Amino acid sequence: MPFIIDEDEPDLSTLFQGVKVPESNMYISDSSQAVRLLSELIRNEKQPPVHRIKSMVAQLFALFSEISLDNELELYEQFLNLCARLTEIQKIRKLQNKAVVSFGGKFSAGKSRFINAISGIQDLLPVDQKPTTSVPTYIIKADHDTLSANSIYGYSTPLTTQSMGALTHEFYDTYGIGFSAFLDCIIAESSSFILPEGIALLDTPGYTKYDEKSLSKMTLSDRQRAFEQLRASDYLIWLVDIDNGGLNQDDLDFLASLHFQTKILVVFTKADLKPEHEIHEILNLARQTMVRTAIPCFGVTAYSSNQNQEYCGNLIPVFFQYVLQDSVRSNDLFTAFQKLEDQLRQNLVRAIDTTGHTARDLFGGITRSRQVMQIRSLVELWGRTQQKYTQLRKLLKRYDNLVTQINHEIASYIQSEDQHG
Repeated sequence: MPFIIDEDEPDLSTLFQGVKVPESNMYISDSSQAVRLLSELIRNEKQPPVHRIKSMVAQLFALFSEISLDNELELYEQFLNLCARLTEIQKIRKLQNKAVVSFGGKFSAGKSRFINAISGIQDLLPVDQKPTTSVPTYIIKADHDTLSANSIYGYSTPLTTQSMGALTHEFYDTYGIGFSAFLDCIIAESSSFILPEGIALLDTPGYTKYDEKSLSKMTLSDRQRAFEQLRASDYLIWLVDIDNGGLNQDDLDFLASLHFQTKILVVFTKADLKPEHEIHEILNLARQTMVRTAIPCFGVTAYSSNQNQEYCGNLIPVFFQYVLQDSVRSNDLFTAFQKLEDQLRQNLVRAIDTTGHTARDLFGGITRSRQVMQIRSLVELWGRTQQKYTQLRKLLKRYDNLVTQINHEIASYIQSEDQHG
């Protein structure tokens, strides 16, 4: 539900009266600044729905009223899901044609430090977030350093390094408010980003271990949030604290539940804490573990963020080359629409081909028949079939014209800098 503040709600200016705050980040140490930051991020400026595109999609399916589609409901839902994603236009524009590599693992696996190190962005990402308060953060290459927060309603707010630094558990501990409830993501554009431009990194909240004896709503929410965000990415690097000594069953169950189609890279972090022979033993054990599963694995390696060094190989840059050469790009909505449209068109083309074959078979029966009554029946059937064939051909032309209009509308929507809905 939208975060709406009306006359019955308490005044934000009095929200933190009497709260003792530490002296650190100004948005944490100054309650009035905290109120201002919340006011900017919670703005209820919802993106208007993409009515025109949804209406044209409905017209597209109306063309198939007399044609049986095996997966019509599934295709229609996929179209509507893509339409819904168009409301995330600020994020879509920035991630268009980029491969999104997400980083998963348990809380405190060292994801943010690892990303800061391998991407060259130094200490841009906060590293002291709790699972329940952290916000997924995309990092991409750009000419200028900019930070922005995207609300769950599609609104984008510029961030400073100070306000970015406030998005930590310290704010939650001080004021009892987390940002993940109303922020969809943060997008960090960095000129220091050293990975290829075609790659976007996604820092996701860590998940806590599944424990049937203490199934708190907060724990389940953490796992679900991590699951949803990792599933939305194209590629995955799974991070494990090397002190764990290997991949445990909870890691394997979580990875298997993601049903990733692309290969996963497993990285053991904090490798500088172990002697090299022990690192080799842990990596070999993890490789054997992955072989026994059905999880697609690119490889297993170890890394130290403190030393900015990979141990026992050079697998991380090779993995990014694999990402660049592969073709999975879930944020290319224009291509996604075209693939769905092509599936619909194939259904129509099959119906035309089937009707055409039937008409030709009937005509052949007419020419071979010597019985007048049989000829009359065949001619009647052939006439109806030929009429349907002609109608389907005309329908295909209408379909292609409507698809051209939809693609033009989507391209204009994505590319227009002034479009808001």
